[in-house]
Amino acid sequence: MQSDNYSLETLQIATSSGPLELLACLPHQPKQQRPLLFLHGAHCAAACFKILLPLMARAGYASYALSLRGHGKSWQPSTFAFHVLTSIDSYVADAQAGLDFLTAEYPDTPAVVVGHSMGGGVWQRALSLRPDAPVAGLVLLASAPLSGGGLDVARNWQAAQAQARKSEEQPSTGPPASTDQGWLPWLLSFVPSLKLDTGIETPAQVRSKFFSAGASDKVVEGWMRDSKGRLESVRVSIESFWPLADAGAVLAGITSMPSGRKVLCVSAEKDALVSSEVSRQNFEAYRSICQGEEEVLQAELSASAHHVMLDVARERCATLIINWLEGRSV
Repeated sequence: MQSDNYSLETLQIATSSGPLELLACLPHQPKQQRPLLFLHGAHCAAACFKILLPLMARAGYASYALSLRGHGKSWQPSTFAFHVLTSIDSYVADAQAGLDFLTAEYPDTPAVVVGHSMGGGVWQRALSLRPDAPVAGLVLLASAPLSGGGLDVARNWQAAQAQARKSEEQPSTGPPASTDQGWLPWLLSFVPSLKLDTGIETPAQVRSKFFSAGASDKVVEGWMRDSKGRLESVRVSIESFWPLADAGAVLAGITSMPSGRKVLCVSAEKDALVSSEVSRQNFEAYRSICQGEEEVLQAELSASAHHVMLDVARERCATLIINWLEGRSV
């Protein structure tokens, strides 16, 4: 699948809090396809979708990616405001602003929303809080689960960090192993004098959490250059230890497509952070209450790690989403 000659445009959405960055990639010959709105995960930005957006546009889909406050080129809260006052519901408000933009642009065509990692958690919460949202479908890419998943991710982050230290073959500059929980650097990152190892400072560290061994150094370094930002809001990180949404409320907030499909849960075989078991449990939470065989589906991207939109399976990821949107087998 090629994405030649599909350029990205940077837009801004005005909100009462501040402007939000919105990347757009439009098809050359617009079809009557549903627009797509992508939402990134923690430590990331809209730029992480810069490869996936053109692939979707080439298939005829107007594709957009939003940077939440404090990420990418969106407005930057102060350190205190970001880590103490910025909550999951703050991100929900940003996601809703992006959705309102698409609704104004495509008033007759409800959007399909796509969330990666934390972004999937934000979309699930947003849909559960606003059942009248003009959303026709939800795609979860290596997503935070309904349960929040914070404890699992913290443990997995710690394990990945240990692996990165081993691969770099150098002494740890972080806190002692007995206190090195995945969430601790987030919690204390805004105290500069501590100089804690964030866990995503070197290519080896980034690869251990987000990318497979098969991903090129160029891809890893490109993410660090274009997408990596400040550490995630401490408050958001802590809130992820509690449930984010209810499956029934999320499904009620999706109008569905003509095929009857509402949710696609995509996991990654080599994901070091969101395990296949967590993804399976999230899928089963939806599946247990769905109304038809097609309403909630799941798929796994073999050989890919957490950043499915950039890793070795990125083209397969795009094809999978397109097949799901168009009613084909996934």
